[in-house]
Amino acid sequence: MNRVKKGALGAVMALASTSATAQDYSDVPAFLAGSEIAVGVLEHAANFHPLSGRMTLDMPTRRIGRIYGAKKENCKADVQFTYRSPPLNFFLKPRLTAKIQVSTGGRTNFASFGQEWRQDTLHGWLYGQAGIGIAVHDGYSFTPDPYAHDLTASEVHRRRQISSRRTSFGSPVLFNPNASIGVRVSERWAVEASWEHFSHAGLFSKRNPGIDNIGLRLVRTLGR
Repeated sequence: MNRVKKGALGAVMALASTSATAQDYSDVPAFLAGSEIAVGVLEHAANFHPLSGRMTLDMPTRRIGRIYGAKKENCKADVQFTYRSPPLNFFLKPRLTAKIQVSTGGRTNFASFGQEWRQDTLHGWLYGQAGIGIAVHDGYSFTPDPYAHDLTASEVHRRRQISSRRTSFGSPVLFNPNASIGVRVSERWAVEASWEHFSHAGLFSKRNPGIDNIGLRLVRTLGR
């Protein structure tokens, strides 16, 4: 566990060290250079992933009657709040990004910090971007085992309820690859179709179901 926390802390410090100086964008439109805030609505545990089931690792032994994978977290939509820095004068000019994703259905919440790289076209009115971040969550690294020995009936029931509604992510620290396509409706406002993934790529434990979220974000460019 200590190695996981130290590795995550080192990754976050490495991301933060890139925030040295934003590039001078005084000769381009403000909506291409400013920081951004966004609010989004995403489907929690959407049945979508670019690599499909090949990304899913779970416990090698499955028990009859037990539900596996992130699909059991499927619930009401999540609300996501995002902040992006201006483009930085660094490798491919990333934006530092902080996100908080809150489940409205009582499932797992996420907070992440990372970088996103954007490619504009049509003079900035259409863009695509991809990013990677480090995330923490308030869910379960491992849900309590309802099949453990010497449990009371009430404790078995409680654990089964948790196991049927919550995912074992396999680690308290996850990676957050993400991508989106944005369309500007004005110089200050844009709408994005977004995909957010959370998993640890099997690096921290054998259990790694991962979870995908897809939805829309409304983006506001700050500054003059």
